[in-house]
Amino acid sequence: MRPNSGKTESIGKKVCRIGGFLLLVILLTACDRSEVADAWTSFAVADDIFALPTGLAADSSGNVYVFDSGNHRVLKFDPAGTLLQQWGGEGSAEGQFNCYEDEGTICGLAVDAQDNLYVVDKGNYRIQKFDAAGNFILSWGSQGTGDGQFIRPIYVAVDAQGHVFVTDDRNPVVQKFDANGVFLGKWGSLGAAEGQFNHATGIAVDSEGNVYVSDYENQNIQKFDNNGRFLLSWRTGTTARFGTPEAIAIDANDRIYVTDSELKQVEVFDQNGETLQIIALPGLGLLNRISPYGIAVDLSMNLIVTDRENNRMITYAVPPVAEPAP
Repeated sequence: MRPNSGKTESIGKKVCRIGGFLLLVILLTACDRSEVADAWTSFAVADDIFALPTGLAADSSGNVYVFDSGNHRVLKFDPAGTLLQQWGGEGSAEGQFNCYEDEGTICGLAVDAQDNLYVVDKGNYRIQKFDAAGNFILSWGSQGTGDGQFIRPIYVAVDAQGHVFVTDDRNPVVQKFDANGVFLGKWGSLGAAEGQFNHATGIAVDSEGNVYVSDYENQNIQKFDNNGRFLLSWRTGTTARFGTPEAIAIDANDRIYVTDSELKQVEVFDQNGETLQIIALPGLGLLNRISPYGIAVDLSMNLIVTDRENNRMITYAVPPVAEPAP
């Protein structure tokens, strides 16, 4: 038997110390949960499994689409979080996807004014278009760096006129297409100057047709007009640490929401890049912080994010945003 060193903690003191820590965890977890409006994965998915959910989009009826990257499928939910349908599977045929590459994989989604859904099919180097019922309409794209080709497409956005914009983090341009996939133009080059990209990821279009692009490596958001003319840019993050912006969503009031998977937050900007709000996303417990990637804003102005590392989708009730003083 080992001799008593004289520093051994009594059982009673140890129990009190552990109990106090557990109580702190419980209290902090309860505080976290108070910020969560809903955790959809607790009931919405038929087999209770997401595998690296990434892209998100909401339609005109409030239905929400999520791309379940690890399972190569699209899931569609009603506004209450009930699963309506799913389609896909791994492959290269119409309606199939090849999205999973590694744990950094992302396949974005976008919905147009007619509620058609556009899906980035990264591993097949194409964009697929479906109607609201999930019926395949068309696809376009191939591997390469030419017009209408992709190397690693990430996110997609659609404007009010049906123009489709696609980012590609290994081909530093934004490409623009019509609703039938006809190539219309592109802009960008490799670098950190105005109009250049180093790792373009998220993309979204406001009501005026302006296009916003996030750059993970350059740690900024750039704003362009509808034809790719540079308008302005701004850094993301805090004064203490620059952010790593990922996906972008824009609400009915043209407020711009950007996820940051490393800072575990969503930043809200106006159209001039002024910060309106920083929303911390503590997740469902002190030891289970979320990793936000995809983002959408529903008809009730709830914020929906995909938590890729924890394989779930979460809805937050967003506090009112105060507009900056003129």
